[in-house]
Amino acid sequence: MITAKKKLLIVQEAMGGCGRNVVDIVNGIDHDRFDVTVAYGTDRLDDYYRKALPEMEKHATLIPIPELTRDISASNDIRAWLRVHELIKQIKPDILHCHSSKAGIIGRSAIIGSHVAKVFYTPHAYSFQAWEFSESKKLLFVMLERMFSHLLTTRTFNVSAGECDIALRYGIDNPNKFKVVYNGIPDIELPSHDEALRALGLSGLPQDSIVVGSTVRLAAQKDPMTFVKVAKMVVEHNPRVHFVCVGDGDLQDDVARFVESNGLADHVHLLGYRDDAERIVTAFDVYLLTSLYEGLPYSLVESLRAGVPIVATNVTGSNEVVRPGVNGYLFEVGDVEDGARQVERIISERSRGGGFSPDAVRGTYLDRFTSACMLDSVQQSYLN
Repeated sequence: MITAKKKLLIVQEAMGGCGRNVVDIVNGIDHDRFDVTVAYGTDRLDDYYRKALPEMEKHATLIPIPELTRDISASNDIRAWLRVHELIKQIKPDILHCHSSKAGIIGRSAIIGSHVAKVFYTPHAYSFQAWEFSESKKLLFVMLERMFSHLLTTRTFNVSAGECDIALRYGIDNPNKFKVVYNGIPDIELPSHDEALRALGLSGLPQDSIVVGSTVRLAAQKDPMTFVKVAKMVVEHNPRVHFVCVGDGDLQDDVARFVESNGLADHVHLLGYRDDAERIVTAFDVYLLTSLYEGLPYSLVESLRAGVPIVATNVTGSNEVVRPGVNGYLFEVGDVEDGARQVERIISERSRGGGFSPDAVRGTYLDRFTSACMLDSVQQSYLN
């Protein structure tokens, strides 16, 4: 007997890990069991998502909603709500899955007056975790999360146990309303270390060079200034070390000025955005992430898949990817000295013939962070 497909509507902001998570769900879900529609904001559309759209169109109906923006705007928010509300009435989805705090508010409230059997929500880091908001705004966001979770949500998917703990600590809802679903990525063939260096235009580095890298937006959340300050300290101790930053963002000029004014141009390579960032991570001997906060960063999972040990800030999500002494080390947010110390620790262990083996590092990816694990967990929740 042929079973009718479940109608799945995804509402999301299309940037960073949020966008990537939706791309993986749309492309990887069982298309014999689900009829998928994606309503996505275009305000912060990044290159990764743009390039993914043609493949997604093979598996889902895609509906851009320019009014679905991260910033609070009464006019945009009302228009976005009306668009999503009308979409829900037209499609009559069996399942609604909202990604990001803003889409979570717009999408979940838009079901009012309609029957949607199951409503899921993935915050990808709660808005009240963000450092840039005032305490009064954070309190408002907490109150909204509580109300929407209790009244309009079947289950929340948290991308890390730490994010789930935060939800419980703030009393967002009962523990049985939350499920940890780690971001997962497919296992793909990657270039060798030398091939990746050539792709980056760095094949001319001295043979004994050590490459510390990051594939990251140069934005406040990622704290790229700490990255270059760590680079300055490490290079002063060991001129064999080169730092590579793949990415762009609104702080790229500030970062470039710091590099230039500190005479680091020969050792800190700012390479801008690349659409092959997940592949060229094999050029790195150490991956360095200096974020102020996270949900669960894909870049660290990509590093594990490539067998590259990590040094990262001890923040929610990152501290579940990094297992100190197993695949890397942690340091506290903004602590440049300890960040440099942990990078040097990995370099020193390696120079003595010890340290982390690529196979051991990769094993921590295979254990928890494959796309198959993520998709199975999400799909089972949709169906059960």
